[in-house]
Amino acid sequence: MNREIGKFRNIHPGGSVFVMASGVSLSQLDLSKLKGKMVIGLNRSVLIYPNPNYHCVMDLRLFKQYSELLESVPELFTFKDRPFGTELELIAAEGFSWNLENGIYSGYTVSYFALQIAVFMGFKNIFYLGLDLKNVGEKTHFFGHDFHSANHDRTEFPKMIKMMEYGAETLRDSRIKVYNCSPISQLKGFPFMSYEEALVYF
Repeated sequence: MNREIGKFRNIHPGGSVFVMASGVSLSQLDLSKLKGKMVIGLNRSVLIYPNPNYHCVMDLRLFKQYSELLESVPELFTFKDRPFGTELELIAAEGFSWNLENGIYSGYTVSYFALQIAVFMGFKNIFYLGLDLKNVGEKTHFFGHDFHSANHDRTEFPKMIKMMEYGAETLRDSRIKVYNCSPISQLKGFPFMSYEEALVYF
């Protein structure tokens, strides 16, 4: 059991949070409007938004590529055996953890990892930005092309979508509301809400 993560339990009861993924649509948003808002950054969103309240990274490769940036965020959540950050025990890929002291499920994507963290923290309104789960032409992310992600439409996104849909179903009867602010997202399990509409909740 990981007691360190326990201090984050219900730390933001009833609060609202943006979860910032790295999809192409993120480049269309005026992120200056997030000033003073609660933000959980994911993976390389730190390149465009270097000062989130929290950040999540699963991929060891990113620690090697962006160690200085990642070390500068106030609080980083990751798996055990990563170079730094608050460690979470990986239980398996598929499932949903309500108690992160017992571990977390990867859901094949850091977006799912972050969903469980946001719920554990007590947030009741969760808004995803840049959660496209699709490539747009040659673009794989807001910053352009990453060859590691070039074939994700066929290999990774279907698994990610399946687990995000599972998360939506798991939370359906709870008081937790999750919205997808990407107008081009492949994910349909969470209702769409525009970025401008979401800002009103804060």
